[in-house]
Amino acid sequence: MEYSDLQMSAIREIANVGTGSAATSLAALVGHSIDINVPNAEFVPIGELAERIGAVEEMVFGVFLPVLGDVPAAVLLVLDHDAAETLCGALGCSPHDEMGESALQEIGNILAASYTSAIGTMAGVAIEPGPPVIAHDMLGSIVSTAVIMTVEAADQALYMETSVAVEGEPCAFSFLFLPEAATVSRLLHGLGVG
Repeated sequence: MEYSDLQMSAIREIANVGTGSAATSLAALVGHSIDINVPNAEFVPIGELAERIGAVEEMVFGVFLPVLGDVPAAVLLVLDHDAAETLCGALGCSPHDEMGESALQEIGNILAASYTSAIGTMAGVAIEPGPPVIAHDMLGSIVSTAVIMTVEAADQALYMETSVAVEGEPCAFSFLFLPEAATVSRLLHGLGVG
């Protein structure tokens, strides 16, 4: 499906609002300043998601959350090793221990809540993320599993590549909003660009 410039502008505004909210929440969690870059947001065919993020065999951290409410979906946050190290390092832990995994789950929860809150508020729908699940595996495997876990996934997902800096340290991550088939049109109608 092709989206108009007006529709993509509305989607990018959600990305901007969500990223700003996420940066504020992350700064409160890590106790450091967070600088953000404007995210790139686009709809990507499900079959091309992993390749869009990076090398499918790269080991990454993935935080998966179901999205509950008016527009069922799922969220997947993908962090490469460097991003996970930067975020966990700001909290005094390593992504490879139990405390680090817990920290990454909470970071995923915060980011998902920020983005879903922006989507819900701007589209006038009630949605919220469910409990997070973390995995450390190859990128292709994590993305495939997330798609399988999304009930009646649509043909496309909203892909947002975001870059933040934690105390000057760059930290890039990918955020995927995996809607069910009927969700995208409901969101666009809620945004007034259906």
